Amino acid sequence: MQETSCAPANPTPGGPTQKGFARALVDAFSLSLSVFAYGTAYGALARSANHLLLLQTLAMSVFVFAGASQFAILALLHRGAALWAIAGSAFLINARQILYGLTLGQSLKHVRKRQLVWLSHGLTDESYSIATVEAGRRPVSVPYLAGAGTAVFAPWLLSSAAGFGLGGLIVGPARFGLDFAYTGAFLGLLAAQLNQRRHVAALAYRWFSTSGAVVAGALAAFLAGVYRK
Repeated sequence: MQETSCAPANPTPGGPTQKGFARALVDAFSLSLSVFAYGTAYGALARSANHLLLLQTLAMSVFVFAGASQFAILALLHRGAALWAIAGSAFLINARQILYGLTLGQSLKHVRKRQLVWLSHGLTDESYSIATVEAGRRPVSVPYLAGAGTAVFAPWLLSSAAGFGLGGLIVGPARFGLDFAYTGAFLGLLAAQLNQRRHVAALAYRWFSTSGAVVAGALAAFLAGVYRK
């Protein structure tokens, strides 16, 4: 009799891993373009308004990797805020990632914890938005999450460098609306998600103070997602 091997076949190009990663890149393509746009704004502001070095600008994009926090850090540095105030503000702004992780948790039970550690660095507003859509269709795979994070991280880092190069040519970046770039992109991302009444309900807390509105709106959105039918 001819002996047959029970060893698993070697993965071939275009297999499940490559397909999951590539599919995430395709799903996030339009978001990658918007990330590049306001990443350029971040780089320009870092140089022209804050006079940061290129290494400092890119280091923040690599290790902080959070658009809202990075714009807030630039604003606080420009005002000469204390280090504890800058770190505390960045933490509070990024605290919404905890809610992101909780809502995606049910779809990630099959993922090893050590994999989640490095995948969590790529969890942003954009990668979360496409991951939640993917979770509604099938279990979210590690390659898909890695692709979603890469689709945001790569254009953010490249545009930070590009914006830094352009920053020396721009005088008064606020005149061109660059300080509103992140806010505008986030509003566009939000509008694309408002397709049911319970999503709109999360915006009903504008009567609170600014900080209260952020906390109340985040909790309402989280509860709406957890108890969806």
